[in-house]
Amino acid sequence: MTNPISLPSTFLWDIAGVDGLAVMKRLIGEECDRIAPFQSLETDLDHTPCTILRLCEANFRLRWMGDSAHLQSRLGVATADQQVWVKQFPWLVSVPLLHGISVEQLSGVAIARVPFSVEYLGMDCAAPVRIGRHGCLIWRHSIQGRAVIELHSALQTIQELKGTVPEIF
Repeated sequence: MTNPISLPSTFLWDIAGVDGLAVMKRLIGEECDRIAPFQSLETDLDHTPCTILRLCEANFRLRWMGDSAHLQSRLGVATADQQVWVKQFPWLVSVPLLHGISVEQLSGVAIARVPFSVEYLGMDCAAPVRIGRHGCLIWRHSIQGRAVIELHSALQTIQELKGTVPEIF
């Protein structure tokens, strides 16, 4: 089985800091304030698809599917006079899991701490998990209306996991 969607990591942007929520409201709108931590929403910015994952009160991860220069310009305006940082981490990798894998199957290898559950992970939700000895983030959401479960972690971790639990990739 192959994955129907390619998820380049270069489209992941982390926005964090005291004014992270204010910046996201400037960038996307008031709906950012209605996302609970570890929940997400699919929307568009200037007619370009994007998905926003709230990591905690003022930290967000943005999956942007458009021109990087355009987003950088919009972020420059949104972050003006705000206490926030915006980063693309070179070590952060986003990998779609095997198309057709269920959260129930995934719960056999990915362990989440309470209050999180992999087995009952709903759409537009994420959970910090451990796979073996590695910390990862599992995010179940849609991209342009297509369901995907993706794994975020360090490049080295993903490479090791592909060797030890290939059944999920």
